[in-house]
Amino acid sequence: MKKALLILLKIGITTVLLWMIFREHRFTVAILPHLKAMLTHWDWTLAGLALVGLSCWFHSLRWQVLLIGQQHPVPAATVLRLTFVSNFFNITSLGAVGGDAYKAIALLKRPGARKLPIMVSIMLDHMLGIYGLAILFLGFGWAFRDRLESYGPEVHAIVKGFTWFLGGSIFGITLSAISFTPRLYGWGERQFPKLLGFPPLKDFAQACDAIRRSWGCSLLAILLSALIFAAHFLSFYCAIFAVGGQAPLWEVMAAMPIVDTAAGLPLSVSGLGVREKTFETLIHAMTGLPEATAVSASLAGWLMMVVWGLFGGLLFICGTHPAESPTPSPPSDA
Repeated sequence: MKKALLILLKIGITTVLLWMIFREHRFTVAILPHLKAMLTHWDWTLAGLALVGLSCWFHSLRWQVLLIGQQHPVPAATVLRLTFVSNFFNITSLGAVGGDAYKAIALLKRPGARKLPIMVSIMLDHMLGIYGLAILFLGFGWAFRDRLESYGPEVHAIVKGFTWFLGGSIFGITLSAISFTPRLYGWGERQFPKLLGFPPLKDFAQACDAIRRSWGCSLLAILLSALIFAAHFLSFYCAIFAVGGQAPLWEVMAAMPIVDTAAGLPLSVSGLGVREKTFETLIHAMTGLPEATAVSASLAGWLMMVVWGLFGGLLFICGTHPAESPTPSPPSDA
């Protein structure tokens, strides 16, 4: 019952937000013509689609690197396929079971799969991604620190709040990584033997210590995170031109970390409504792009992700299923 209510709440928030946005900008008059322009500006549309695909490929590489760090290597083709299929579940899932759940379930069906390394690799995939997001936010946003007041109080509050959120996240992740080290965890175990001496918790901490133990994989994962977000954000830059708008690259890349984080909050279906409103507010204030064009560009960027999500759905339905290969039977004595 609780899950059903949460799903209904997400559908309700999405519906209300989109209705307000479409009503304000008159969907058939101001937004739909911009979306149709994607067929005219096909070069920008194709460039955006290619960048979304590139981002997915980088994402699969990051997950593969983290699986290696967990000493649980998986073939690159399998990881890439599961990453594309997980995108399908990310855009279609209404509840808590999304792309991450699919990746875990699919890998666990492989022969010799171990649950803890798989689950930890998915968790670290998100944790280390925050560092890549911070690199882009600080790298592109630093140039606008002196202009922040000129964008208006709403944008100033959003940027300031996101800065605190990102700083707190980095601090928390770094502190967690330090606490997983054997020396510090051992000290904590001596202080709280009943809690930290629990064997499954100790195994979990040891697996998470791969951030330090396999530091080369961690650094590569952070680098790949920056590339993932860069390609993803550039797809929305292409979407602006695909719908007939124009905007400077630097400002768009500075705003996109906030837009993407807002869209990732579990408030609406696939981030719809939340993404469009945040994109409209920031991009209009920072670049002067008309609000209706900004909303159209945000929807166009989402549609590009949907295309790759549907491709993942086709792989799931029609493709081979290496992640579900049956365990080979033991040889006979004959």
